[in-house]
Amino acid sequence: MHKVIDSPWELGQYANELKAEGVETIIRYYNHTNSNKLPQKRIEKAEYDNILDAGLSLAIVFQQRGGAGGNIGDLDAESGARDAARALDLAESYGQPRNSAIYFSVDHDYYKAPDLASIRAYFQAVSQALLGRHRVGVYGSGAVGAAVRQAGFADFVWLAAATGWSGTKDMLKTDQWALYQAHPPLAYKGVGYDGNIVGGKWKDFGQFRASAVSEAPMLGASPLLAAAVEIHSELAEVSATGGLNLRRGPGESFAVEKVLALGTPLTILERNGDWAKVDLNGDGAADGYTHATFLKVLSGGFPLASTVGATPYDKAREELAEGVAEVPGSANNPRIVMYHKTTNHWSGTDDSVAWCSSFVNYCVEQAGMIGTDRQDARSWKDWGEDASDNPREGDIAVFARGPAGGTNGHVGFFVEDLGAKLKILGGNQGNRVCYQNYPKNGDLGSEHYKLLGIRRG
Repeated sequence: MHKVIDSPWELGQYANELKAEGVETIIRYYNHTNSNKLPQKRIEKAEYDNILDAGLSLAIVFQQRGGAGGNIGDLDAESGARDAARALDLAESYGQPRNSAIYFSVDHDYYKAPDLASIRAYFQAVSQALLGRHRVGVYGSGAVGAAVRQAGFADFVWLAAATGWSGTKDMLKTDQWALYQAHPPLAYKGVGYDGNIVGGKWKDFGQFRASAVSEAPMLGASPLLAAAVEIHSELAEVSATGGLNLRRGPGESFAVEKVLALGTPLTILERNGDWAKVDLNGDGAADGYTHATFLKVLSGGFPLASTVGATPYDKAREELAEGVAEVPGSANNPRIVMYHKTTNHWSGTDDSVAWCSSFVNYCVEQAGMIGTDRQDARSWKDWGEDASDNPREGDIAVFARGPAGGTNGHVGFFVEDLGAKLKILGGNQGNRVCYQNYPKNGDLGSEHYKLLGIRRG
């Protein structure tokens, strides 16, 4: 099981068994009143004591409705003050230690400026009420988490499982999230719960546990959880549409343990050639091996070649060696079709569709990283970091093609600075993967090119 789980159901009765299964922390709820649908949502004192007595850590989240269903009226300054007062009453009556966290839920994909302003006002009221007593956490999308934390009203961000929510995929690429709620929901003895993955630098996310020498709760992670967090390197998800085999060892000769569905989150513990040893439960223990080609890294940054074994530029040179080129007539080169399928492919997947950006996306994803997922070349102009002043071979060069205010462009891998031109390895260069020289600001044939920048992941 995951080391950190959350549930709207009473888990105290299973506390000792859950600990034996490897659980370290349980996240439970405060609220104003329970609903008929979730009559056990609020943790009661007996369950609170059972969880701590079992040697587990406990973390708390407040949610009455949390703006679910678009009810933004739940999330304004007045509601924040009211919810914080209720949370403080429960924390005091249960004995929740000072400086532990209380998370507050935003259970909807809010992204419009007026809604985010209302949410900031909500958390400002919460922060003022809890100041000096408890740290504040925010549960929700990446956009909400960033808005609240950057305003200084929250210490921790807990990302909801919905990676399609605004800003979540972007935040997962950073180290700013403390918890990420895995999908899909699970069950233990018929009781529903969610697993959670702990962010790489967040051993302490506001949880607390019973002291080994007294009955008073203490803050921070247990040594086992801290060790598991230390192990984590790359958070990824399955990108294979038809699912991905989890095998007992790093090769197709090893037996298949199970098939992981598209979007399954996991942690890459180490890489072995084209294979990745993975942890499905966030417990630091290996659950098997998958082919790394079909994993999309969500967090952990641009992997070093020594770690991964191949960079995007290495992949581009492998494609060059394959001699990939468009097929004349109505037929399509299936390899170019495959490049397109790593993007939004809004213009189609035929090899007659401009495919320079799809080629770069493919190479980047084959190296275990996240590209732009877009077919338009100019989508790369803000990707990664600006390396224009000190480019290295293998960086990504982005050009405008045609009018500067237009949308057309070209993208490929920087090879060499030739003065007025750059040598580029790319796709769709003369309808094939090849080397070609592009002007920094000038004409190539009937087209005008201008270098927009050189990017590094």
